[in-house]
Amino acid sequence: MPRKNVLQLGGKPLVAWTIEAALDAKNIDLVLVSTEDEEIASTSTKFGAQIIQRPVALAQDDSTSEDVVTHALSHFQHSGLSPDSIALLQPTSPFRTATHIDEAYAVFERKDANLVLSVFEPSFCLAKAYQLNQDGTISGMFSPNSPYSRRQDLPAGYIPNGAIYLINCRSYLQGTCIPKNRVYPYLMSQDDSLDIDSKEDLLAAESIIGRKNE
Repeated sequence: MPRKNVLQLGGKPLVAWTIEAALDAKNIDLVLVSTEDEEIASTSTKFGAQIIQRPVALAQDDSTSEDVVTHALSHFQHSGLSPDSIALLQPTSPFRTATHIDEAYAVFERKDANLVLSVFEPSFCLAKAYQLNQDGTISGMFSPNSPYSRRQDLPAGYIPNGAIYLINCRSYLQGTCIPKNRVYPYLMSQDDSLDIDSKEDLLAAESIIGRKNE
């Protein structure tokens, strides 16, 4: 969906929801938006964020979150800043709040985590999934018996929702990538996990706002 970060949701631009949550979070000292887009930059500063000027090369369809984090850490270094942790908060998650961020940080500190990742438990059971084999057959992705087992006998599965990534900077810099060990979950509801990727998602978000305001 083109230019979704500045589309209106509940009377304000989509990116403003994340900026306001970050500004209200007790555990965040500095709120920055990484962008190459002048309109997004102008909108973001209006709502209280500072801007990291992102190179156009890092604003392509194949650019990754790790590209953006690495560039941001380089920006901090050149600015004389040495953060212990960063919170990567994607602007397509409008229902992630300051409370969510602070609760996730509590997990981060209590567990001495390298990464805290926001997740939700889907209504379907992930452990019942099949995988497609090279010979064209399918088999249980988790185990041969898992698709035929009772849900309550299988481990719970969680899906990352993209709302919160709390990253230990030292661990990130060791591999120049999002840490893969000492990763802990922060569980959010399915409604609060809504990720805006299409017009239908935007309409669903408006519907959720309407229900919350009833």
